[in-house]
Amino acid sequence: MRYVASGVVWLAVLVMLGVVPGADVVAGQEPAVKVSSGWVKVPAPGETMTTAFAVVENLTMYDIYLVSAAADVAGKVEIREKVKGDKAEGQVKKFVTVPAYGSVNMDPNGLYLLLMDLKRPLKEADPVALTLTTDMGAEMRVSAVVRKE
Repeated sequence: MRYVASGVVWLAVLVMLGVVPGADVVAGQEPAVKVSSGWVKVPAPGETMTTAFAVVENLTMYDIYLVSAAADVAGKVEIREKVKGDKAEGQVKKFVTVPAYGSVNMDPNGLYLLLMDLKRPLKEADPVALTLTTDMGAEMRVSAVVRKE
């Protein structure tokens, strides 16, 4: 009985996150976790890496933990954060907490995504698909556009 109750709780959390297919449509509500305002910095000519940014909004009563990211134009993506007095490329983050009823705003001076091993040259206005994944396996996608800082 305890296992059934535990499964129901996890299903409820997944529905609130909007990761159960069709759950948000059936409920008639927007997803409870949103990723928006995605953009990618134009890399220097010949550069094989660049940075990307987005805003993650958590409308649930539970903290959300981002543990990985991917981009259709990169072989590898790391979540990083610049820390005052630290090296220019920032520190790799194992996870990022998006607080309950809060948000995380990625920006060039703080938290960001490092896109490495670019598969093709990027130019201004190119579209990029970014995917952020939580510790529970929920994937959130955002369309980003390449632009100057």
